[in-house]
Amino acid sequence: MKKRGAIILSALIFMMGVGALSSCKQQEKKVATESAEEFKSGLSATDTADVVAICDACMETLKAGNIDEAMQMIQMVDTNLNVAPLDELHEKKLRKTFKFFPVVNYRLEKIAFNTSGLNDVKYQIEFFEKTDSLDATPNTIGFMFNPVKVDGKWVLTVKQASQEVVSK
Repeated sequence: MKKRGAIILSALIFMMGVGALSSCKQQEKKVATESAEEFKSGLSATDTADVVAICDACMETLKAGNIDEAMQMIQMVDTNLNVAPLDELHEKKLRKTFKFFPVVNYRLEKIAFNTSGLNDVKYQIEFFEKTDSLDATPNTIGFMFNPVKVDGKWVLTVKQASQEVVSK
């Protein structure tokens, strides 16, 4: 009988712990949503224009075939919004991408703001021109920047696969 009571008591404590954890996660999500709303409410048309300008400048540089110069324009950001030049691994990956899929043309597809460190600017990149209108071979890929706002200034970073995509 004592064993049964101990099991029931343990189960109750476990359920209370799970409930508290769930409540804590809901509170974190609420705080994150509030800070996103606060961030978005502080944005202006100038912010949008600045972001599009730095992203388009990088795309134009890539279109001109200046991969080295484009790599200098792109930074990395950590979870604490510390920016730094691209590390060797990320730079190598991006170089490989833009050598394999050169920017022949591009089109801005989406821009969405969320927080100072999580934003989306999505482009469709045409990497070869089609000469035959009946050719079904895909000639575009999607590419996303994650511009971040650090100390009031927009910095160009690339969206990582591990980062959440901002819904509009």
